[in-house]
Amino acid sequence: MNLPGLGNGLMQGNGRRPDNGQRPGPQNPGGNRRYAWFRMHLTLAPNHGPIALLIEVPVSRGLTLGITQPGTSVDTGPGVDVFANGKQIQPDGPHSDNPHPYEQISRIYNLNVAAAETSLTLVVRTLDIPFGFDSYTYFFAGHTLRLGDANDLQQHLAIWSMHNFLQRLPRMVYSLLLLILAGFLLVLFRAQKGHPEYLWLALHELVQAPGAFLELAGSTGWVDKLWYAALVLQLIAASSYLFFEFLVAFLSLPRRWYIRLLRYTAPVLAFIAPMLLLVARRGNVKFDVLLVVVLVCSLCWMAGWVVFVFGTLIRATLRRNFEAGLLLIPLVLGLVGSVEPTLTASVSAFTGHPIRPLLTFMAGPIPIHFASIADFTGILAIVIIIFGRFLRIQRDREHAINELAAARSVQELMIPSEKLATPGFEVESIYDPASEVGGDFFHVQMSADGGMIVVIGDVAGKGLKAAMTVSMLMGVLRATKDSSPAKILKSLNTVLTGSDSFTTCLAAWFSADGSVLLANAGHLPPYLNSLEVSLPGGLPLGVVPEVNYEEVSLSLHPGDRLLLLSDGVVEARKPSGELFGFERLQNLSNQSVFYIADAAKSFGQDDDITVLTVRRLARTMAA
Repeated sequence: MNLPGLGNGLMQGNGRRPDNGQRPGPQNPGGNRRYAWFRMHLTLAPNHGPIALLIEVPVSRGLTLGITQPGTSVDTGPGVDVFANGKQIQPDGPHSDNPHPYEQISRIYNLNVAAAETSLTLVVRTLDIPFGFDSYTYFFAGHTLRLGDANDLQQHLAIWSMHNFLQRLPRMVYSLLLLILAGFLLVLFRAQKGHPEYLWLALHELVQAPGAFLELAGSTGWVDKLWYAALVLQLIAASSYLFFEFLVAFLSLPRRWYIRLLRYTAPVLAFIAPMLLLVARRGNVKFDVLLVVVLVCSLCWMAGWVVFVFGTLIRATLRRNFEAGLLLIPLVLGLVGSVEPTLTASVSAFTGHPIRPLLTFMAGPIPIHFASIADFTGILAIVIIIFGRFLRIQRDREHAINELAAARSVQELMIPSEKLATPGFEVESIYDPASEVGGDFFHVQMSADGGMIVVIGDVAGKGLKAAMTVSMLMGVLRATKDSSPAKILKSLNTVLTGSDSFTTCLAAWFSADGSVLLANAGHLPPYLNSLEVSLPGGLPLGVVPEVNYEEVSLSLHPGDRLLLLSDGVVEARKPSGELFGFERLQNLSNQSVFYIADAAKSFGQDDDITVLTVRRLARTMAA
């Protein structure tokens, strides 16, 4: 049966147990306390069966973040004690020997009343707290007491457990979806390099996922309120920091002072749970001070986090950032979902009667809270954002691939792919870019007087930008009428001045009589018959305007060979980090261009490789 008249049965006492046992008191070393009592005298039928009491607590999604007093095992929350005929009764269920440090759950108390005993004085007490969520009026108004057979009460307890589970079912489904979403984000992070926002968001979801299961463990009395409070606060702090890093990467925010301030002060959040547990277990004054400092600093950080997150998203939304607007919606809904139950609980505590949250509706036996709607809206917003970004990245990637293919086609037209007719000289060349479009180039052109111009260069960087620079330089080289290497380099420098990249280049003029003029703009020196040619240093193209390059002359006898190459050969690198180097190059400098290029590639190609040789032929061969 349900026990009526809870309000009329209230009595107040000082918590001291009198000798006659009519007013039992607390069994704790915490000192004197005031208690609110519910007492009822019952007459039982003769030869009655086992009598038990079920105290059924309201099923609520929220939990009290209680802290155990240092040095005691009694929680500062109200708790409940049951006495039958002056004897304290321990409840069934988890931690029945000391249930106070745990969240209040519905429990059965076997009263152990003998069958021949027909008089029962039942006493239920809780702390005398006049106001607030833990007031005794709210406690007695919100709890249902059932007295009867233990087997019948087990059925009521099973129904309560099912309601408690259904109360948290939406949150647990949400947690499982977070785990799936985090796994997908990690896969996406590995597939699309250069997008750290996926990693930060995945870590954020992984930290949030245990929340529902931790809440279920606390609501069923398996995790005490101290550990529950410490873990929940730590998870909130960690997820807040991870969301901060996600937002910075997501919106590509510049590293302003307030971002650096939040980032470098975030480590204080890691001490919330350790300090909370340490203070609760040790009770040292020094630790109390440290806990206050950690909590104050953490609250200041969280206040800055709120201002930063909402301010950043609102500003980005006003600038027509669709994705920022999507992220803002669940945050606003979540804020409303957090405030609404707090206001409802405040009204309930003030009136002393439980009030159902206004923004909660039932989906069959499952209550759907407004906060759950905000949770699922957040997942939907993230899925929409990820799907949109994925399509945009794929579209940009396809566009880049098409541009690279077009640039490669242009580059193939610009750079000779077939052996040119070079009377008096034998020219061999090989060009092997490290990526689809490289930054190396070379140009060979015969003149009417039997001379030959050879230019080799290396544009800084790779990809489409380097290819466009190569195309521009090749256009200038094909249009030039100068045969002076210094003038050629000067004209190329004029074209590149003002650009944000630079180019190394080496120009050579081969006359029909074997004389050679060389001018260098920061490029690797050539090798004449396996000996390095000493050239004066020169600035690369595009660094400064109005540069005059110095020319060096040498003679090329019949059979002599001049080797020109890019730095991709000497900078070939093994996985261990060892470079191909100049010594290996000099040892191979008398080999064919194909042998040198293959040796560098086998060593470990890290950059574009270009090798070109010019051998002067004997007159009879030239004829």
